[in-house]
Order: sequence, then C-alpha cells, then structure tokens
Amino acid sequence: MVNSELIVDHRAESNNAHLAEVDLAILRELGSDARISNKDLAGRVGLAPSTCSGRVSALRSRGIIKGFHADIDFEALGLHVFGMIAVRMSPVGRSKMTNVIAGLLRAPETLDVFQVSGERDLLVHIATAHPTGLNAFIDEHLSDPMIAHTQTSLVFGHHRP
Repeated sequence: MVNSELIVDHRAESNNAHLAEVDLAILRELGSDARISNKDLAGRVGLAPSTCSGRVSALRSRGIIKGFHADIDFEALGLHVFGMIAVRMSPVGRSKMTNVIAGLLRAPETLDVFQVSGERDLLVHIATAHPTGLNAFIDEHLSDPMIAHTQTSLVFGHHRP
C-alpha cells in the first residue's frame, strides 16, 4: 500500500504533460488496492468503466503504472531472517556496478537493491530462512574484488504507511 498523500503531481513545469486530477485519483485508488475491479475503480473516481479502463491503460503505456504486485508475507513462507546489506564498491567495481546489481537481482534471496549516495553505493534487502542463509548469500554474492566493503544489519521490522 502506498501513502495516498504522496500521489500528487510533483513534476515541475516541463514539456511533459501533467497528470489530470482523475488520473491521480486512479493512482491513489490503485495504490490502496491494486485488485480493485475496474467497475469499482470507475465508481470511486467518477468515470464510466470504459473511460476508466482506457485511462488505466494509458497510465500503463506511459510507464506511470509499472505493474500490479502481491504483498507477500515472507514469514508465512518460512523466511524469518531479513538483512539489509550496505555495499561499498571498489573504485574499479563502480564501473561494473550494473553487472553487480544484475547479479544481485538474479539471486532468489534478493527482495530489493537500492543504489544510494553517501559512503555506500548499494543497499541490498534480502530474506532467508536461517542465519546460515544470510551468511551464504554474503559469501556467494558479495565476496568479489569489485566490492570493497559490506556491512550487514538484521531487519527486525518493516513498516509501511
């Protein structure tokens, strides 16, 4: 779920067309419940169902809606150890960061990879069943000469608006 107050048009004046208020309303509703039926969505935003469907399709084709996702309870699947791994690349590794990110994204334990500023270059969010899985992930995916340093933190809670 996305905080609906975040869904406003933040883009500065540019050549890009701004989003109509009805499109923002559609995004707010989908951010709250991506499984809402088109009929219910249309009713909530005050459009005919065919018009609403067309607007959702247009938002998808413009890349504003990237997809619809399930919110999975990983603990219900037996994944009880979550780690956030800060990664600092070596000077040579920074030129290969795209390859490192692609490799991390292929690992089944990886939930997210964030490219960040500051002392670290990446934050890698992973889930494993046991602490040994966390250690194995680090050994397998982060023991590379392109990586200068890692720092792992256990995640005790994940909170969303």
